[in-house]
Amino acid sequence: MRTEFYHTFDKIENTTSLVLGYKAKNSRTKDLTIKIAPELGNNLYCFRIGEHEVVHYDPQFSLTSYYTGNPILYPIPNRLRNCRYEFKGKKRWQQKNGIPIFLHSLVYDEVWNSNEPVVSDDGIELETSLVVDEKHPVYEGFPFKHTLKVFYKLNSAGFSIRYELLNQGDEELPYGISYHTFFSKLGNDDKSKICIPADYMMELTDDLLPTGKLLSVENQPFDLRTPVAAGDLDLDNCFTGMLPERRVFIDYENIALRVYMDSTDDFTHMQVYTPKGRPFFCVEKQTCSTDAPNLDARGFKKEAHLLTVKPGFAAFGNVDFKYEFYR
Repeated sequence: MRTEFYHTFDKIENTTSLVLGYKAKNSRTKDLTIKIAPELGNNLYCFRIGEHEVVHYDPQFSLTSYYTGNPILYPIPNRLRNCRYEFKGKKRWQQKNGIPIFLHSLVYDEVWNSNEPVVSDDGIELETSLVVDEKHPVYEGFPFKHTLKVFYKLNSAGFSIRYELLNQGDEELPYGISYHTFFSKLGNDDKSKICIPADYMMELTDDLLPTGKLLSVENQPFDLRTPVAAGDLDLDNCFTGMLPERRVFIDYENIALRVYMDSTDDFTHMQVYTPKGRPFFCVEKQTCSTDAPNLDARGFKKEAHLLTVKPGFAAFGNVDFKYEFYR
């Protein structure tokens, strides 16, 4: 079978984005395209399978607004109680440019570095990076010297997002990372289904912060262990207790397309956001819970799953987005 991987450029919001593509040479696979804007938060704003736009992009929003595409949420995904966090007895403000930040953390609007995409026999890969030191805006709210690299790789089965985090400081670094993927509703609300093989949903306060208590999904309307139509849900909730033998997936029944989200073991949580009446829903792989540092400091360590990296060491993880047409 002959295949072809390629890269080119696109213009978006007065910047240049990278287009990674795959041209299928037989009927068993589809042409694939992903588009990434390193200068606009490193947002992957397009995943096209044949003629189907799976990742939802809304041009009325900037890619740096975290309202569209696939924003990267790091180092503390989602909400943070009172814009403050605690780690090893130290309390810090999550802020940037003097402004406290409550939601989605510190990097979704940053300019990332990027290299020339590299083509290999099994795909094409783009390396991007963010070097955080005393001069970088992120350091104000997250004062740890480090480099975060994110690699996007496209192959004939889909694409992957891989992170590498190197701690270049002299103290242990806490972190979480999440990809806030906006999925298009392809067809009616009842034809776009979500399957999250998780035993628990995290109990929330009225302001959508976790209490630390885990709620069993058994016999509950939020049981997503079998596919549930996005239109039947009204969630902004975090799930955990993932079943390792089963896969997270989106099922587009009207076109018999299934998109799987596989990952390394560090991604223990899933955030699901299903606003009513919108042309999208969000299913997000996360390495931790919402408000993870504060939950960890209160003793809910397993529930938070806050990860750390010792000085001079690195951490790694990846999420794979794979597809199949099942008829």
